Amino acid sequence: MASRLYVLERPALDTSTPETTTLPTKHSALLEIIDLARERERALVDSLDAAARTAVGTVERWAPKDHFAHLGVWAAYQARRLEAATTGDTPTQPADNDTVFLERRDEPWETIWAELMRALDDNAAALTQVSDEKLTALNPNGRSLFTLTLNNTYLHPITHVAQIYEERGDGASAEQVQLAEPGRHGDEGDARGEFDQRVPDADGCAAVRAPAA
Repeated sequence: MASRLYVLERPALDTSTPETTTLPTKHSALLEIIDLARERERALVDSLDAAARTAVGTVERWAPKDHFAHLGVWAAYQARRLEAATTGDTPTQPADNDTVFLERRDEPWETIWAELMRALDDNAAALTQVSDEKLTALNPNGRSLFTLTLNNTYLHPITHVAQIYEERGDGASAEQVQLAEPGRHGDEGDARGEFDQRVPDADGCAAVRAPAA
């Protein structure tokens, strides 16, 4: 079949500058991803009734509130790391998962949820103060603030969100939330696996917890 060439004609006197496509900066990409994480976490929470929100699990089997407490702790830690890029105040890494669970299990749902949302806001605010150079500099483990922020505000939480859907018998939503990846932005060289839907290999949890009974 002969190919056809279509020509888009412009007015003869058109002297406008050719359109260019500007990719979002690494900062704006992360800000969009933080908003996306907040949106998907809220969608899950909206599907939970009061009993599901306030349920308390065990060290071995977390309830939804326990997952969100865990995520809030790690999101807050990531915000402090971003802030440290400008203040120089190195934050203390969170305690192990079991300790965090025991410390937070009796806190009310409203407190747990508010702290997670505040932690995401803190990450967004801190990002605006971090230079491109510091955002992409590699640490001794070969990771950058860019990839750590991505993991602790999106990839790590989405793994937990998917598990909560699964344990509630909503496999379709669990699959959808993991397949709906954020768009790729920029040319961040050290973020080779940045949009892989998997549990982070450095921060957060080493494996997703068994579902709450």
